[in-house]
Amino acid sequence: MRNLKRALSLALAAVMLIGMMVVGASAASYDDFTDRDEIVNKDAVSMLTTLGVIDGKTDGSFDPEGTVRRDEMAKMISVIMNQGVDNNDLFSGVNSKLTDIGDNWAKGHINYCYTLGIIAGRGNGTFDPAASVTAAEAAKMLLVAAGYDPSIEGFVGTDWAINTNAKASALGIFRNFNKNVMLPLNRDDAALLIYNALDIEMIQKYENGYAIAYADRRTILSAMYGVYKVEGVVVGNKWAELEETDYDAALKDGKTTLSNVKLYASTTASTEKGEVVEYSGNISFNVDTTVEMIGKTVTLYIRKTTILADSVVLGVTTKDSVNVVEGSVANESAVKDFLKGTGLTVTSDTEYYVNYGYLGTGNSAEIYDNADFNYNGIKVEVIDNNNDGDVDYVLYLVETLSYVKKYSSKNETLTVPAMNDGKITKFEDVVFADEVTTDDLVLFVEYGGRDYISTPESVTGKITRIDRDAEKELYVTIEGDSYYQSYIPDAAAEDEVVEHFDITEAATDPGFDTEVIFILDSNGYIVAYQAPEAAAPNYALVLGSAWTQNALTKSGQLSILKTDKTEGTYTINWDASAKAAFWDKASDADGKYDSAEKKAAIAALEAYLGTRDVVVDDQYKTPLNNASGSVIKYAIDDDDVITIKSVMTNAADEIAYAGNGIDESDGADTTVDSYLNRKYETGDGTLYADADSKYAVDLNTIAFYYAGEDDYGVAIGYDEMYDVAANAKGDTDTKTVQVWTTEGGKLADVLLFNSREDRAVDKDYLYVLSANALTSKILELNVIFEDGTVDTIEVSREKYGDDFDDDADFETVWAYSVKDEVYTLYEVTGEGYTVAADNAHLIKKGTIVMNAETDNETAEGEENTAWNVGDYYTITSKSAVWDITDVTKDDDKAPAGEFLYKTAKEAIIVYDTDVNTVLVAWIKDLPGEVADDDEEIDATIDVTVNLSDVPFTVTIDVPAGHATLKAYELNSLVKAGVAQELAIKSSEVDPTVAADGTWIIKTPDITYQSVTVTVNYAAI
Repeated sequence: MRNLKRALSLALAAVMLIGMMVVGASAASYDDFTDRDEIVNKDAVSMLTTLGVIDGKTDGSFDPEGTVRRDEMAKMISVIMNQGVDNNDLFSGVNSKLTDIGDNWAKGHINYCYTLGIIAGRGNGTFDPAASVTAAEAAKMLLVAAGYDPSIEGFVGTDWAINTNAKASALGIFRNFNKNVMLPLNRDDAALLIYNALDIEMIQKYENGYAIAYADRRTILSAMYGVYKVEGVVVGNKWAELEETDYDAALKDGKTTLSNVKLYASTTASTEKGEVVEYSGNISFNVDTTVEMIGKTVTLYIRKTTILADSVVLGVTTKDSVNVVEGSVANESAVKDFLKGTGLTVTSDTEYYVNYGYLGTGNSAEIYDNADFNYNGIKVEVIDNNNDGDVDYVLYLVETLSYVKKYSSKNETLTVPAMNDGKITKFEDVVFADEVTTDDLVLFVEYGGRDYISTPESVTGKITRIDRDAEKELYVTIEGDSYYQSYIPDAAAEDEVVEHFDITEAATDPGFDTEVIFILDSNGYIVAYQAPEAAAPNYALVLGSAWTQNALTKSGQLSILKTDKTEGTYTINWDASAKAAFWDKASDADGKYDSAEKKAAIAALEAYLGTRDVVVDDQYKTPLNNASGSVIKYAIDDDDVITIKSVMTNAADEIAYAGNGIDESDGADTTVDSYLNRKYETGDGTLYADADSKYAVDLNTIAFYYAGEDDYGVAIGYDEMYDVAANAKGDTDTKTVQVWTTEGGKLADVLLFNSREDRAVDKDYLYVLSANALTSKILELNVIFEDGTVDTIEVSREKYGDDFDDDADFETVWAYSVKDEVYTLYEVTGEGYTVAADNAHLIKKGTIVMNAETDNETAEGEENTAWNVGDYYTITSKSAVWDITDVTKDDDKAPAGEFLYKTAKEAIIVYDTDVNTVLVAWIKDLPGEVADDDEEIDATIDVTVNLSDVPFTVTIDVPAGHATLKAYELNSLVKAGVAQELAIKSSEVDPTVAADGTWIIKTPDITYQSVTVTVNYAAI
């Protein structure tokens, strides 16, 4: 019988996830585990902790990924075989003749398992208690515990693993375990294997080489713990109900209702032999089950009480023999068509549910009015519980596309049209698969009094083909992939938030030439579409402009300063720019861009740009670079061709050209020429213009400055903007600023000033490592940027060749700018920042001193009066410090560095000359300062390390006649001694001297504070 299972999409799976992760309500110790959310085999761990087989760690965790040792496995099996009693002390005195378990914590358990042959030794009188256990080894132990003879079954010898794995798989010990059985077993998976093994039939004896089970089909669970097995169909739990109830019905937490209940004296899952008691009606048990168990047969393992419903539930599993067909109901007009070839048939008793709300009974049922089974995007489960071929349940899961109309994090509520009848819903009643906020599109499913919300996936593109598949169903091709229409409810379209997708109208709506965003349901079918969000406009300051005519072809170029402070020169998309920015729509009576309008727009573009060409009509004759100082909206395509979208003219220099130059056709943008009646200062959130106008300035406001071809700039946000002086008293004619606002409001999107006051300007800096000559014109430099990135840059060889023709020219710092991927370098002088290069060390936290005397050559114990002499600089949290000791041009990034107390580094810094604060520093070890990992330390010196007890100490005994240790030699000895003590590499030890004279020693695992380092001369 085929089992047709199609996977839910990731989004819907995420919605369902919370409903699937539950455990038995009786597992109190399980609930106490601090890492229970990390446990995968929750039922197994819950049941075994309840039975006392598995314990947690002393820190309160379970440690699911921790490796299982042989002594731990012995303990678990010993407890199982002794009916949950820990008999470690009882068996500790047994003489098993194992030589390596004398002081082992599980000695009694090991003796028990070893003596009974459940766990073998290593063959040399040892047990190897600390060794890890593989899944195959664990399976062998469990099989022997159940009564299987290892010699007869072939669990010994060279083929032991093959025979063990075959038997364990056949009996179900490896059920739900899909990892390599020869690798070490973690605690989570060990619980699963034990859980499965508890339910295999125990072997009483062997006859003629065949294993004979007990007549009563006993298992370890039934024999050792008195556990019974209950089977039944889940018709209700805390997630939903199937009692011809509405979709919002559910039980309270910790309850599951079963129908068709059967009680087995034997717990064996693979057999139904033995005493069976069948119960009529439904019975509710005190246990949680998952939403995926609804409508299916499950097995409960219980400790039976007089009243069956009050029994303690130790574990829950689904029954493997239940036949479930899953999928999306695409392309089929009825359930019977969907089930062809599966051996299943719907009957008059088949019950239908939508989102676990009762729909009807019979051979077919409509999901919605006038709708049959043909519904792309709707998940369906068809369930046959007793494997008789008759379908018991058809369960549809229908999601709805909608949107978040209101979202309040303060009140912890949201409103989603069509969800909860459009009423306000509390967060506590929602299961969120994704974070959402107001206006977000969402997919939701409602059942059991909860709402499950996820965000839909989408695909952006144009429809390139509409066709029919082999089943004659229409589909569209978008970006090379095929998509079908979804038939889930579309509440978002009803509120006109999106356009509903109707595949029969797709040729015109949205059509073939329109790029849109197609919204998908959780199964990948198209529900709706919407226009892409308009990209944020690009603004730039024009630095140069020109047009020319070559024969019959006109062309132009612009040099611009972008908002990211980079500059570039681009060829203009001539016709597109003329239409977008220079068509005078306001004066065009018919609103059509015909030949006359095109001619006028092109003339206006020519006048805007300026030219050196001879122009017959002087009306449009303007000089080269005429557009300099104006601000434009623009777009640049993949070929680096620029389209001017609109123009804002310079307030100081009115630019002569025809047309309004400003795209206000949609009423979105307005420009105001203004004078400043109050000085604007960096950080101000308000701009005071004209007599009584005020404009808000925020962190997104773009401010351009243009006072001439050598004085221009850009800043974003009030905290980066320059001071601008107010107009002189009484001067209302000088237009100091233009303000570009959105929709005529008072928030300034773009500002254009005709001046700015000087101030220290933050530049970008780089450190030059070396150079490579590429061509006669280009020089390639290997550099380390301010953010530590190692890269190569190109500069003009003609301009900088003499600056980098000697070894002394490298290991230097420059400021830079970039234009057309070619870098311009500047000496770091003036403008508030400068460079210092010298040896440097930490004098106290946050302060370094630089002077040439701090060379680390002072002998240990001698006074160096130069340590505190020099120039002081401040290291702040924003200072970037990079260790370039071993950095080469082939590295991607320099590692972070740090200045050390009384241990000098070669340093080159960029600092603020006003406050001596370091912006960036590139540092490296002094020559000969650090011993190599393989370098031998003087063997005549004794180093004794104590890092196990407080106080931590390092004692260095130097023989008579040996020279006094240098600071770097002392540092190397400490590193070597600690590395040897901790069995790690010297490179993994980082010792530094603290301000109080003690040492701080960092290692990969721990940092040792307040270490006393003592040097005893002539001690040997």
